[in-house]
Amino acid sequence: MMRRSSPMIFLSLVALVGCDVEPLESSDATAEVVPPEVDALGASPRASLDAPSEACPDAARYATNGAGQAFCLFEDLELPDAELDAYCTYLAYGYIGFSWAESPATAGYTCPEGSYYGPNGAGTGYCVFDDLGLPDASGLDAYCYYLDDGYIGYSWDLCPAGTRYAPNGAGAGYCLWEDVALPEAEDLSPYCTYVDDGYLGFSWTDGPATAGYSCPSGSRQTDNGAGLNFCLFEDVWLPADDVQPYCNYLDDGYFGFSWTL
Repeated sequence: MMRRSSPMIFLSLVALVGCDVEPLESSDATAEVVPPEVDALGASPRASLDAPSEACPDAARYATNGAGQAFCLFEDLELPDAELDAYCTYLAYGYIGFSWAESPATAGYTCPEGSYYGPNGAGTGYCVFDDLGLPDASGLDAYCYYLDDGYIGYSWDLCPAGTRYAPNGAGAGYCLWEDVALPEAEDLSPYCTYVDDGYLGFSWTDGPATAGYSCPSGSRQTDNGAGLNFCLFEDVWLPADDVQPYCNYLDDGYFGFSWTL
């Protein structure tokens, strides 16, 4: 089940101007208007996912920003009465937090739910959120700009590297490989049956017209030993557990997968 939206994100939208990260929206907000180039994408209503809520630690809220990024946010944090510093350099090791110079004003302060207190023995106190269970996704980055406003977290790309994120405005998100250079084969076919296992691509039978063809960057060229050749994108990180192939338009140079937002 999705966690409730916090007003904190909406209060800080003005402050986000000029930041590299798009303003956050609640995960259940209305989807953005569909760009003309993806008008052909059709909605595929399915049951709601458990995956988004499971993507974040128990004390954090899952959210997306409508621009292809997902977030885990620790919100409404009670902070010590001190000048704070974000402690987010080591996200790749599975932890983030914040620190402050300890003083009589911070005596007795208790770290927020989901974190633990860790003094350094030299007058600096830390609250650390660890064992985050980070996604194995591209674009993983700390989101620690607004600690003074009471929230901290991290973000990642919903789509794997080399693809474009495209919401359809009707509750589905898409990751698309586009402008794919294809072999000139009459029997060119998508190979997307096993997308939920993390790989997809296309196949064809070699002939004079396909001699010298090389698969797109990021894919592996192979064959089945019986004349059928494949370009496969493998070990693809998936944003949800209900992904569906979106491979009907391979002849137009794009394919990918979709899921329920």
